[in-house]
Amino acid sequence: MNVKVAFKVTVKKGDTVSAGPHQHDFLELVYFLKGTGKTTIGKDTYPVRANSFCLIPPHETHSQVSETAITSICLCIGNSGLESSPGVWVDTEGEVRYYLEELMGELSGKRSAYLKITEGLLITTVGLIKRVIKENIPQDRKQAIVSKALYIIESKSGNLSIDDIAGQLFVSKDYLRHLFTQYTGLSPVKAIINARIEHAKSLLRNSELSIANIAEMCGFENQYYFSRLFKKVAGCTPSVFRRK
Repeated sequence: MNVKVAFKVTVKKGDTVSAGPHQHDFLELVYFLKGTGKTTIGKDTYPVRANSFCLIPPHETHSQVSETAITSICLCIGNSGLESSPGVWVDTEGEVRYYLEELMGELSGKRSAYLKITEGLLITTVGLIKRVIKENIPQDRKQAIVSKALYIIESKSGNLSIDDIAGQLFVSKDYLRHLFTQYTGLSPVKAIINARIEHAKSLLRNSELSIANIAEMCGFENQYYFSRLFKKVAGCTPSVFRRK
């Protein structure tokens, strides 16, 4: 895991001080050491308090209002794999806080070998955050990921890859496969193929395009492969389907 800190800062905010809408190029982690307030990420607003933290994906508009004096640690992190879990989470055991404070101390002190030490602390922190998320992630958020993936596939008529979908949803391919199987009984590849076949059916019904052209337009590498998969899914060849 090649996790990197893009920038870090400890922020102290007084009562009712706001951070207006803004974005970052990297995922931002904000850990609240004390105080209370509200954080808005996109269209969602969350209450925040001591020992809670928020994860804000790259290029997501967000803002914050403090109700009582807030002290927080802010890190912008690259290559963490946390982009798929936006929102506010609670560090019940305080483990994330401990390693974050150790990390900030190393970055500020810059003693010998601090870069190696901070790398290990950062990897540990990211791992603990993933544990918090895994133990607390609600089912409806998992279902939302699958629903969004299905929408993306259908809107593109299946003309995209698993990498494309995972990238748009900020999840790993393996996690996407796992959720798909859990909630649909299908693999993402199967869902993509089904969407391509449905698009092909529409073109066969409503156009005079050749089967070879339709195969190419629907993302199949050749007409033979297209015909074989079409028959497997639709129960007949493209030619027979067109004549029906």
